[in-house]
Amino acid sequence: MNTVNIKNTYLRPLFKREKLLADELFIVPGTPLLYIKSENMIVFSDVHLGFEEAVARGLDYTVRGRSSGYAGMFIPRIQLKKTFNILEKVIKLLSPRKVLINGDLKHAFDRLLRQEKNEVKKLLDYLLEKNVREILIIRGNHDNYLPLVLKDYGLELHRMFELNIKGYNILFLHGHFDYDIKKYDVVIIGHEHPSLRCFEIYRFPVFLKIPTTNSSFLVLLPAISPYHPGTQISIMTDNYLSPLIKKYGIMEEAKPIIWLSYSDSENVDMPGLIRVSTELINIDDFLIDSEHVSIIEFTNIETALMICGELYF
Repeated sequence: MNTVNIKNTYLRPLFKREKLLADELFIVPGTPLLYIKSENMIVFSDVHLGFEEAVARGLDYTVRGRSSGYAGMFIPRIQLKKTFNILEKVIKLLSPRKVLINGDLKHAFDRLLRQEKNEVKKLLDYLLEKNVREILIIRGNHDNYLPLVLKDYGLELHRMFELNIKGYNILFLHGHFDYDIKKYDVVIIGHEHPSLRCFEIYRFPVFLKIPTTNSSFLVLLPAISPYHPGTQISIMTDNYLSPLIKKYGIMEEAKPIIWLSYSDSENVDMPGLIRVSTELINIDDFLIDSEHVSIIEFTNIETALMICGELYF
């Protein structure tokens, strides 16, 4: 049985087991965000602002050419509100001075929708009002026409962004194009929106740490958008979109990380998890205000799929 205590702390090292930059790169519990301590920077990906207008107009921009299932429907415009809710909690905890959005801030490929223009401005205004001093936006494959909005803020759209922290080279890019990553120790991408389905009921966003053939790590960020569960994790590289995963990823050794959030009044019963050995999973519990967050790291993808009833023999 894996017994853990509630910790009155706010951050969980991304590479807790690997001891790689364990005092620098953190998951913010209960959110799809990373925190870079020495930069006082939060990182998130795949906001897809304007998605609700796109589907209401019957516009489908799925990369694989399959229908999203929403096209032509009127769905609630909740993405920006959900993003604000997440950011409000994180900014209250950490007071970041830098924000990096790792691609797909907007949704439409071939135009700038009215909702996109309005909501991108609202998001940027919100960050500036919260005393964020630097906003870095990486170009995603959905971010065409975004410079038309960013120019009013004096912001550029970057192809990628590099950091060197304590001698480690870190690269941020969206992940939709091939790139030589040999000189980097950690490469952080979006694009995939990785998720884990459990018991045919739950679907969890996933941070996915993938060792590479270069002895480095690819880190896949979950989407901040609630409408984009994305790629079901798999050990098969053909199931992923990014050429970086197909070219460099050692998927058999990839480690998924999910989280559960619940209040004191809720009783969470996830079948099987409490009976799993610590050799298979690692659980860290956090208490943030009145919210409990359990961060669960699986030893590999096959273990995650087996525990969640999604691996069949």
